[in-house]
Amino acid sequence: MQAKNRFVIVFVIFSVLAFNTTTSYGFTNNITVNIPSRTIYFVSQMMSKLYPIAVGKIVSTSPLGTYRIINKQVNPKWISPWTGEVIPSGPDNPLGYRWMGFYSDYGIHGNNMPSSIGTLASSGCIRMYEADVEELFDMVNYGDIVNIVYQTMFIKTSPTGGKALFVYPDFYKKGLNTRQSIKSQLQNYGIKVSYDTFEKLYKYINVKDPLVFSEGYKVVKSNELVSSDVYRSQDGQFYMDVGDLKGYLNIDDEKIKDLKSVSVDNVSYVNIDDIANLTGLKFVVDNDTNTIKMIGNVIYYDGKFLSTTNYVDYQNRDIYIPIKEFFTAAGHTVEWDSQKGVIVDGKSIKYKIYESKSYINQKDLKSLYGLNIIIDSSSNKIYIKRD
Repeated sequence: MQAKNRFVIVFVIFSVLAFNTTTSYGFTNNITVNIPSRTIYFVSQMMSKLYPIAVGKIVSTSPLGTYRIINKQVNPKWISPWTGEVIPSGPDNPLGYRWMGFYSDYGIHGNNMPSSIGTLASSGCIRMYEADVEELFDMVNYGDIVNIVYQTMFIKTSPTGGKALFVYPDFYKKGLNTRQSIKSQLQNYGIKVSYDTFEKLYKYINVKDPLVFSEGYKVVKSNELVSSDVYRSQDGQFYMDVGDLKGYLNIDDEKIKDLKSVSVDNVSYVNIDDIANLTGLKFVVDNDTNTIKMIGNVIYYDGKFLSTTNYVDYQNRDIYIPIKEFFTAAGHTVEWDSQKGVIVDGKSIKYKIYESKSYINQKDLKSLYGLNIIIDSSSNKIYIKRD
């Protein structure tokens, strides 16, 4: 929370009441903060986008309700509510470099501890990655609506139409994740889960994050359902529906033509280990909850799967793109010169070497070639588009 001079707050409130009694707003953007999923969903006339956040701790919960953006600050100072110490803008300031106040001393702001994003860490404010909050700051206007909600259950759909119920922990202990409430949601959306499966999963309610209800194994990535159609062979190998693989990654048939597939009940499946070897994605199996987590930062070029990258810093958007994969797909000639390093179309470019492979920073790529690069830190996806 940002500490302020109380006299100033009283004066500002009086001023609003005295001089803006007929305040009206044109179109307002909508910012929905959901506590259990630790996300912000921003909607404007032009776009919508999901961001990961940190929210209030159990002992200092974020305030539920509907508010409006009442102030915006670049390079805010922070006043410690415990010591009164004033921390100027800079790397030691826990507010980061942007502040959007919405109620009393509460606001949406940056941070100097990016590892806290995705957790319950604040004194009630909403923390974002610094690069994300700077992007949001430029889109948000005074008067925009801020809804802070508490929704633990979401129905998710896979590319082939499979469904699963994602249940996030009831951190603030509001009693939402009862057996009956979950069963009602499953019934409402036609998701059949046997008694044994339900009881197996429910043991981990409010512990596993998120807990995904469907029959059998499923593949999930961040807040998304990749596939609810997973085949497990007699030797314990896991195979995913080819349709879900192609639909989720938007990967060409040409790229997956060499993957071995098996057919079960006229559905084609591919081994998740083979998918991992092809794409660079990782799969982590949780047998307690019949969940397979897909992990990795996925890069798309003109909407199609390009590659993955392990070298990302979402706080500052220092994200590195594999040079060979990108420039080959974009139709450029890539060469290696022992003296000049990486040469693209006869010109040397700035690069870094990781594990014997050359990468270019997305910021340099954008600057050099005028590309439109969209970073989705909530689902760990990077979209590279030609304008």
